[in-house]
Amino acid sequence: MRKKQKSIQKVLAVTVLSLGILQLGACGNAQNKEASGTTENTNHQSEAALNNKAEGSSDTKADSMKSGSVTLNVMGKDIVYNKVPEKAIAVGYDNAEIMAALDLQDHIIGLTGCMNQPEHCYPDLYEKLKNIEVLPDGKGKGVPSFETVLSSGSDFVYCLSYHLTSDYIAPEKDFDDNNIKYYITSGTYGDKHDINAVYDDIRNIGKIFHVEDKAEKLVSEYKAKVDGITEKVKDKKPVDVFIFDFQDKAGIMTPGGNVFQNELLKLAGARNVFEDFKSDFDVATIEQIIQRNPEYIVLVEYWDKDEAQKKIEYLESLPELAEVTAIKNKNYIGITGIEYFPSLHNIDSIERIARAIHPEAFK
Repeated sequence: MRKKQKSIQKVLAVTVLSLGILQLGACGNAQNKEASGTTENTNHQSEAALNNKAEGSSDTKADSMKSGSVTLNVMGKDIVYNKVPEKAIAVGYDNAEIMAALDLQDHIIGLTGCMNQPEHCYPDLYEKLKNIEVLPDGKGKGVPSFETVLSSGSDFVYCLSYHLTSDYIAPEKDFDDNNIKYYITSGTYGDKHDINAVYDDIRNIGKIFHVEDKAEKLVSEYKAKVDGITEKVKDKKPVDVFIFDFQDKAGIMTPGGNVFQNELLKLAGARNVFEDFKSDFDVATIEQIIQRNPEYIVLVEYWDKDEAQKKIEYLESLPELAEVTAIKNKNYIGITGIEYFPSLHNIDSIERIARAIHPEAFK
């Protein structure tokens, strides 16, 4: 369990620096094809909006008044939530959106972007979040300091596993000592590597805030959408895909086979060419990329709006990669950070990748 946390922590700790390296390394005047699909959010209305229009927000307020404690196992430890949190901090728009989808935005007193851009949110959910205070960065980009958490009077923090370390917000003990509850995105630790981790997060937030019925409905509709895509590609031969997460001095950071992102590829009918990597994330060297010869390359866009294009330019600036099938045929697929880590947007990355590599299945 801790191995996954440390691995993800290591990856994210160097992402900001690596993006700078990428920008310096990008060169060449090759005519670049735009990434297949787009990293722009094309779903103008989330499933949650449909739910809320039908039900209204009054039941959520009524449900949030329910009493009774809830016990959940978070990172191997039982945490008792004795009351509905009233002063939550959501680290990342991915986590904030899950709360907004359950109509819990009034419980959020502050948020940070983490690896997400506001424009990558679903418009209807961002409408609920746009007036919430964006907290200043602490030790990491898009992550608040523990001092900010304390001074805000927060009673609950919703974040990723690596945030609960001294390199980012603070270790779990500091939260416990200050009686601040937390919930950790389950797909970022332990052995939950598939889309069920997202369903679990929705259900667990529903339990913590006593909106279980609304959470179950959201899961049901989300799952139906995912199943609709996987049904179309289930009999297709998996296509070899390489994920360009970010540039490292030794090569390109990419997920291995023991991580959530690998499962997203499987759901889309793809095969991760580095699924044999034992680490959750590791560096793929130029020589390894040539040897694995992916048919498509998925480019992850975090903070920089032109990040996917810069990654294409970098790849095409290296003569030794010119004969790699994906690069030769300009088979690029852009996804955003909010679509890449566990969130309500995973369906978007699954569908975009599936449509790009198995277009015949969607005719």
